[in-house]
Amino acid sequence: MLVIGIELLSQALLPAIVELAEDKNWRVRLAIITQIPLLAKQLGVAFFDEKLAQLSMNWLGDPVYSIRDAATMNLESLTREFGAEWAKATILPRVLQMASSPNYLYRMTVLFSLGVLSLLSPWLIVASCWCCTC
Repeated sequence: MLVIGIELLSQALLPAIVELAEDKNWRVRLAIITQIPLLAKQLGVAFFDEKLAQLSMNWLGDPVYSIRDAATMNLESLTREFGAEWAKATILPRVLQMASSPNYLYRMTVLFSLGVLSLLSPWLIVASCWCCTC
């Protein structure tokens, strides 16, 4: 029953989420962003990783500050839900890739994201940065 529910959601709701996530109006994007942690909690880590993770990471590079800020807060909610090890494997590599961006806004978003994640799990940030070139 659960598999059918997730499959139906994939077919019906996911295209709408993707379309609204790229809407020109930043308030529409913000409304979708605020619902992602709830969806992730209900649907689980596997569904999120497969269907919504890239979308969530794309918001970190949005031109509107409010969207980037909400996306950063989502990282906190998702890490609370899925755990620090998941964040280390899934979120941090993508966030750290943004550190080399020529756009200073993206580099600032990296710092904000690391700040939020370090409040949840300081060792996570230290261990990840120790092994990379940040």
